[in-house]
Amino acid sequence: MQPINPLRNDNKLKLGVFAFNGDAAANALVPERYEFNWENSLDVAVQADAARYEAIVPYARWRSFVDAEHPSGFAFETFSWAAAVAARTRHACVMSTCHITTAHPLVVAKAVSTIDHISGGRFALNIVCGWFKPEIEMFGVPMLDADDRYAYADEWTTALKRLWTESDFFDMEGRFVTLRSGMSQPKPVQKPHPILMNAGGSPQGQNFVAKHCDIAFVRTDSYDKTVAEIKAYRDFARARYDREIQVWANCAVIQGDTDEDARRFADYLIQNSDQAFIEGQLAQRQRNLSPEALKALKVKFAMGGPAHVLLGSPQTIATELAKLSSVGIDGTLLSWLDFQNGVRAFNTQVLPILEDMGLRAAVN
Repeated sequence: MQPINPLRNDNKLKLGVFAFNGDAAANALVPERYEFNWENSLDVAVQADAARYEAIVPYARWRSFVDAEHPSGFAFETFSWAAAVAARTRHACVMSTCHITTAHPLVVAKAVSTIDHISGGRFALNIVCGWFKPEIEMFGVPMLDADDRYAYADEWTTALKRLWTESDFFDMEGRFVTLRSGMSQPKPVQKPHPILMNAGGSPQGQNFVAKHCDIAFVRTDSYDKTVAEIKAYRDFARARYDREIQVWANCAVIQGDTDEDARRFADYLIQNSDQAFIEGQLAQRQRNLSPEALKALKVKFAMGGPAHVLLGSPQTIATELAKLSSVGIDGTLLSWLDFQNGVRAFNTQVLPILEDMGLRAAVN
C-alpha cells in the first residue's frame, strides 16, 4: 500500500519545526538561546514527532554571515542529518533543504530515495535556488540572476523527477543539466516521487512552484496582502498547470504566560540582538530600504529573523495561528529562541487550544 506522507493529512493547520539543525536560528546573544548539538536537535525532533507535527525541516547553511568562527556558520548538512532523524522518528515528515546549484541531481535523487526508504515514505525536499552569494561562490559556481536561477531549477528538478520515475537509462541535454545514460535505483517509496517545497516569491519562483512543487513557502507581511497573494498563487497553479498546492509560512514564536510577559522577553531579545549577524544577513538580502524601514526590519530579525512573529500568551498565539489559517495558510514552520523548551511549552499549552478550535486532530 502506498504510504501517506503526513503532509497530506486532514489537519486544517499543519505544523512543522524549522531551523534547529544549526546555531543560526536565534539572533540574540542571551544565555537562554538554543545550544546547538546533535543531541539537542534530536530532542527537538522527537518532541515534534511525538506531538504529531507534520514536518521536521532543517535549513541549509555552508558559511557564516560574519567571520569563520561565528555561530551562523555552524550547521549540520541536511541529508545526513535528515537520515539520522528519520531513523529516530515515526510520524512526522522529515525534510532536507538543498541548494541546487551545489548538488548534482544524480546525487540528490539517490540521497532522497535513501531517506524515503529509511523513513517509510515520510520524506520531502525543500528546494533552494540560493540567495547568499558568498555561500554559493564558495563552491566555485557563479551566483545566477533570478531568471537563470529558476531556469536552472526547472532543468534540475526535471532531471530529478525523471531519475525517480523512469525505469531505463536516459540522456538529458539541457542548458544547465546534462545526463549521460542517467538512472537511479532504488526508486523512492512515495509515488510518483516525494513532496517538493520551494519559497519562490518572484514571478519566476511562483511559476516554478506551480509547475514542480507541492508546497509554496510564503511571507506574511500583512493579512490583506497575504490573502491576495495566496489566491493568486493557487489560481495560477490551477490555470497554468492544473495543480493544487499547499501554502505554508514561517513563524517565530515568543511565548509567555501572558502577553505582557512575552512582550518583555521580546524587548530583552531586541536589547541583546546580535547586530553583526543581523547586519550580515541584511547586507546579503540587498534590500533598498528607508532608514525607518531598515530599523524596523532589524527589530524583526532580533525577534526571529524574517519570520512572522507569534508573540503572546498561549491563547494569543493560538488565535493568531487561527487567523493565518483563515486567510489560506495550510501550515506553519515554527522556530524558537530555545527550541527544546519552546517546543515543549507550545505542545503543552498551545496545541490543546488549536485542537479545541478544530484546527488539528487531538494527539492520541
